[in-house]
Amino acid sequence: MHITRLNIQRVRNLTTVALQDLQPFNIFYGANGSGKTSILEALHILATGRSFRTHIAKHYIQYQCQDALIFAQSAYEKIGLKKNLSGEQVIKVNGDSIATQGQLAKILPLQLLDPLSTDIIDHGAKARRQLLDWLMFHVEPGFYQNWQHYSRALKQRNSLLKRSRQLSLQDLSAWNQMLSHYGEQLHQQRLAMLAEWKCYLVEDLAALLPDLEIELEYQAGFHVEHGLLQDLTQHHQRDLDRRYTEYGPHRADLRLKTVHGDVAQVLSRGQKKLLIMALKLSQIAMLHACNRETVVLLDDVTAELDLAAQQRLIARLSQLGSQVFMTTLDQDFIHNHFQNSPIAYRQYKVESGQVIAV
Repeated sequence: MHITRLNIQRVRNLTTVALQDLQPFNIFYGANGSGKTSILEALHILATGRSFRTHIAKHYIQYQCQDALIFAQSAYEKIGLKKNLSGEQVIKVNGDSIATQGQLAKILPLQLLDPLSTDIIDHGAKARRQLLDWLMFHVEPGFYQNWQHYSRALKQRNSLLKRSRQLSLQDLSAWNQMLSHYGEQLHQQRLAMLAEWKCYLVEDLAALLPDLEIELEYQAGFHVEHGLLQDLTQHHQRDLDRRYTEYGPHRADLRLKTVHGDVAQVLSRGQKKLLIMALKLSQIAMLHACNRETVVLLDDVTAELDLAAQQRLIARLSQLGSQVFMTTLDQDFIHNHFQNSPIAYRQYKVESGQVIAV
């Protein structure tokens, strides 16, 4: 979805934003606190139903307002989301209400690169699983339904474990069978996707980190040699004691390693940021190969990236047909990268919540 028109109302300090004739690259510059990142945040909320800055809706809904409204239009689609203080939301596509955020996410594939992106490397497995599952959601047709079935079974099993420590294997047999069935399917889908993803990743790693050899290693979250059902059965008492399900795809991880060890310990912060860029650019390339273009949010793009890295990033995103919304403190960044470039762009000055096309 190439967004041509964007309206934002009652998000943080932004005065009503009404942007038209949006370009492949849209650059927002201004001082800290002016509202630049709030524009990207609004797009993220529209595509995913959540902010990348807070989990609480009232923190981004404008003070003394009851809701926030975000609307985007392309040549073929009109999508809108109203988020209430309670966190409840109303989603519309071409004027019709839809039930789930997943339907909207399919229309508007979105990737975020911001100064906190290295958390994917440095903090826990969840963010790395989400990175893989974002790709699965957009490329593997059967993934989302399998994941929904698995998640429901997991929720029910965990609910039973929290209620009683006296459950027998027979009490959990139906949930164990269901978790095993859908979990094994998810595992196989992830393995196939990872093999394909690696082919794309090689190219972007060579461009951004040519002196490093980095391997993706998928850890299933259970012992694949004997299967998930045996783990659930064999570790029944441990799950009862801990009151949650320890084994399964919900515990999977995607490890990133060099010949010298895990990237979290080996790479510099700048190298980590380049690695995250390579991971996400390679995912965008996979969608591009499937004739699906990605909207990319780049927050504070000059942070920790030298001029050459910035140029490679912009050139690659342009090559992949992405529509980019980026922020910068430095107006010189725009002159350096775009004034003598064939890339179609538009710049906006953001000041005290007002967005003005320059």
